[in-house]
Amino acid sequence: MNRKILLIEDNEHKRDRILAHLSEAFPASTVSQARSYASGCQLVESDEFDLVIMDISLPTYDRAGREGGGRFRSNGGREIARKIVRRKVPTPIVFLTQYESFSDRGNSLSLKELGELLAQECGANFRGLVYFDSSKSAWKFEFDRLIKPVK
Repeated sequence: MNRKILLIEDNEHKRDRILAHLSEAFPASTVSQARSYASGCQLVESDEFDLVIMDISLPTYDRAGREGGGRFRSNGGREIARKIVRRKVPTPIVFLTQYESFSDRGNSLSLKELGELLAQECGANFRGLVYFDSSKSAWKFEFDRLIKPVK
């Protein structure tokens, strides 16, 4: 079945690993890509997707050459998820992150605490939060478990 998937990820290595796995998990699907908060917002607001996969932390703009991508948004993915929820679009959301803990405005959250917060903020749209470690394949098993209902 052809699915429309949106991947919002700024890290090239991580993005390539996720895309490779998606081609195995969803071989007949179309994957649109965004590399920043701004391009992710643009796609989320202009199209509908069967699944959105995104990083928590994103640059404001796509990086080009030596440009840094503007202000780094430590919760850019959460901000995009809020837009999806506000639009009342029932798009499943999976977050993938390389960080085991998060700090924002003096508040520290463990991965588990962040997952609980995202579940609360995203409601039925939230599928889960996956810890991405490129040196191990555990993230793939957890990711597959979360997206299985979407297939």
